[in-house]
Amino acid sequence: MNSNNMLDVTDPDTPIYRIFSKSRFLDLLRTRKNGLVNPAKWDDPFENFFLRASVTGPNGEVISISNLAKDWYGQCWTLHEDTDAMWRIYSPGTERDGIKVRTTIRKLFESLYDDADSFAALKYVIGTVSYETEAEIAAFMSGVTFQDIAFGGQATPFARLLCVKREAFAHEKEVRLLFQDLDPKRGANGVALFDFDVNGICDDVVLDPRLTETEAAALTDELKRAGCTLPIGRSPLYRVPAFSISLQ
Repeated sequence: MNSNNMLDVTDPDTPIYRIFSKSRFLDLLRTRKNGLVNPAKWDDPFENFFLRASVTGPNGEVISISNLAKDWYGQCWTLHEDTDAMWRIYSPGTERDGIKVRTTIRKLFESLYDDADSFAALKYVIGTVSYETEAEIAAFMSGVTFQDIAFGGQATPFARLLCVKREAFAHEKEVRLLFQDLDPKRGANGVALFDFDVNGICDDVVLDPRLTETEAAALTDELKRAGCTLPIGRSPLYRVPAFSISLQ
């Protein structure tokens, strides 16, 4: 594993979290494959702003870098252990069947990084997201050149730009797992698949705090029958406190 491809990571053993839908988590258990998606599929249209940009050539011609954009894939995790906002965003609707898993930056990156790949340093990156104002992003884009980013043929300058979001999303505290798909290509239809043993890579599973005890027990049983051997609990976020105060 190349620590140079861990961007702004102070401690690789820091816990990180991701909420999967129940159907996606069951698919992870069944297929043992994790899918990274092309940034074009990310929700915020302001994301991957660099890969959406065009390059102006020396004679004023406009050069598209769309082919470069198609070669990147990513997956978003968070440093937040348990927040109301994350459950409501990633476990929406009435079923409330989101499945939160915990791992570490190191274990997640090791699940992607292939030491046997001679071009690994150009393909695999993980980094913490920085949050900037639109003015800061615009100022950067007005002062940077494509050569500044592409100089030396390294992956990390591009990856750093994929780890920038607007400050309105700072509450997400994201960590991004990134892959640059060089020949031979492995991505298809906007998704790149990698081996992923949930029971070996993750440390535990936490269910939506809005589930009743009966619903949580039923979902726990379903996950175990599907092959999950990790500890499974329900988030205590909405647990009612049992305070006791003296009469006088």
